Order: sequence, then C-alpha cells, then structure tokens
Amino acid sequence: MKKFFLVLIILIVSMFVYSRFINTSGFKVVEDAVSIADLPDSFEGFKIVQFSDVLLGSTKNIEDLESIVNRINELSPDIIIFTGDLIANDYNISEDEIAQVKTYLSSLECTLYKYAIIGDNDNANLALYKEIINDSGFLLLDDQSTYIFYQDVTPIKLTGLTNPQNLEQALYISDELDTIYNIVLTHNPDNIDTIANSNVDLVLAGHSLLGQIRIPFFGGAIKKDGAQKYLDHEYQVNNTKLYVSSGLGTDNNINFRLFNKPTINLYRIEKE
Repeated sequence: MKKFFLVLIILIVSMFVYSRFINTSGFKVVEDAVSIADLPDSFEGFKIVQFSDVLLGSTKNIEDLESIVNRINELSPDIIIFTGDLIANDYNISEDEIAQVKTYLSSLECTLYKYAIIGDNDNANLALYKEIINDSGFLLLDDQSTYIFYQDVTPIKLTGLTNPQNLEQALYISDELDTIYNIVLTHNPDNIDTIANSNVDLVLAGHSLLGQIRIPFFGGAIKKDGAQKYLDHEYQVNNTKLYVSSGLGTDNNINFRLFNKPTINLYRIEKE
C-alpha cells in the first residue's frame, strides 16, 4: 500500500511538473504597463497585443490558432502586432491549411489595425507569408513606418524593422510629425543595439523564445543568431525599453520548453 501511494504521488508530481513547466500546449497572457510622460488622455489605457513565433508545424498546429485568436479577441486590443515566424521553415503546409490560417488570422479583432513584420522563418517562403498576411488584413511593415492616430492629433509612430542596416530608411516618413511615442517592431532582439540610440522609446521583439529552455538563476539556455544577448523578457538599453516575447511555438530541433510557457503579450499604455 505504501508503494502504491508513493507511485501515485510521483505520478501526480510528474504530471504537475510536465503541465506547468515542460508542456508546450496552451499559453498564458503576460501583461506589462508602458508608462509615457505627457500622454494625451485619449491614449490612456490603449492596448497593444503582441503574438510571435507561432512556428506552425513545430509544437503549434492550425487548430491551435483558434484558441490563440479567441484569447486575443477577448483582450479587446486597440492594435495587434505579429513579430514574425508564422510557419516553421521545414513545414510543408498544404493549400487547405493555408486557407484555414487566413480564416483564423482574418478573424482577429481590434479597434484600429493589425500589423506584422518578417521573421527569419518567414523568409523561407516569403511570397507565401506576404500573401497570408495581406489576405488576413494585416499591414506588413518591412523597413517602413506608419502613424497610429487615436482620438488625438498627435500620433504614435510605429516602425517595422527587417534589416537593422536599413534603420534610417525604416524610420523615415516624408511628413515627419511630432509624436508622443516611437515604437519599433523587430524580430531579432539583438537589433536593440542598433536601435537604442535613434530616438526610439520602445522595441518589441520575438525570435529568442526567451532561450526556450530556462534554467533557474541562469536564464535562457539556447542562443541563436539574432538572439545572443537578450534572452529575458524586459530590458532597458540607454533610453529605449525592450520587451521580448517568448512566443508560442518551438525551435525546429527542440520540441519542448522548460520553465517557459508559451505567451501572448499585452501592453497597456498609461500616463507616467
């Protein structure tokens, strides 16, 4: 009887550890407050939802998109941003699956607009990625900027940076307006070292999966090109804030996470 209870306890503990710390199914919402001095009242409480690194064909499949989309819609975002890597680069996606992806992404709802940038896996079939993004109602920011107006004449500037060597080009808008805040979306978090001295207030990135395997008191264990330095969620680099999403999928070669639940990220803008 003692052996039975011991085995039962071990099984329960193992199931808890697997579901809480190792299992890649499901996801959680991580929320951060973004404080801005002299924020107009119109932008108070403005909500940005970021999702990243879905990597369909890894540990996320087409059906998972339904729960991801439903949860994002429940958050009632003002804008939605996708920071790259929609499909794993070695996954042979079918035409039926492509149609399903477009249907799910098209059903994402927000007050204003949906934006996307290009990740390294997206480059494996860039034409297909652009087709999916465009047909799903996203604006693709490829080394270019746009303004976000929300009940006020002073906008937020939003930039999508694909190639850090093109930063000056990406930040340029012909009708330069005064802005209350400048945000850059970039897939690789290490690009912050190029961005940080360019009058940018906030950078949102993905790619690193926060190291995918996180070891207590050590941090992310897996480094890759573009994510060698910034493997935690939050940094302050000079005057620029950096948030890195842990993403939703997994790397091609390692199909599990450790102490690193897949996430959707919610940022609430508030007056400092």
